[in-house]
Amino acid sequence: MSFLKKFLIIATILTAYIAASVYAVNAKTGNNVCCISKKDLFNGTQNPDGECVTTVMGEIPSKKQMISTVIRFPKNNDVLKENTPFTIRTKTINLAAGFFDDPLKQYYIFPQTLNKNGLIQGHSHVTVQKIQNENEPLDPQIFAFFKGLNEPADAKGELTALVDKGLPAGKYRLCTMVSSFAHQPVLMPVAQRGSQDDCVRFTVVKK
Repeated sequence: MSFLKKFLIIATILTAYIAASVYAVNAKTGNNVCCISKKDLFNGTQNPDGECVTTVMGEIPSKKQMISTVIRFPKNNDVLKENTPFTIRTKTINLAAGFFDDPLKQYYIFPQTLNKNGLIQGHSHVTVQKIQNENEPLDPQIFAFFKGLNEPADAKGELTALVDKGLPAGKYRLCTMVSSFAHQPVLMPVAQRGSQDDCVRFTVVKK
């Protein structure tokens, strides 16, 4: 292949890449992305095929009021007995908990809001997944336990979830997912920050 042909091929690839990149961040697209998207327009339901959401981001807290979470139980590397009930305990700072809309009819339908003290109004979730291979990402469609923590925090500042039947023996990962009122992940004011969520790994053994 001649140098000219190689040059033309490379130039064509670069042109296509630049065009795609510019289109992806084109300021003129902005909030009109759903007008050109091939995804269905959202309607407040959870669409497993994906969708395009027009809800604005809403209110963002100050840097001093960013979300941070710790899982208090089970702790990292804890060992639990199989099929034995236990209570997951978490604590989140700078979250006005207890704000939770109907996820079947109002999913992503409201923007993020702050209370009078500048705290995000929202709730949290806990999700437990069994670990099959510690070196590979877990399948997000498969979980052993999931629960929305919809109530206000208790007197200890904790949000809790009872795993009433316990879990079968195995290795597990437990994570929090803190959300705004309408279930979207909480939005923070700066990119460089600590995570708003926490994860631990624990083991369940046979009795």
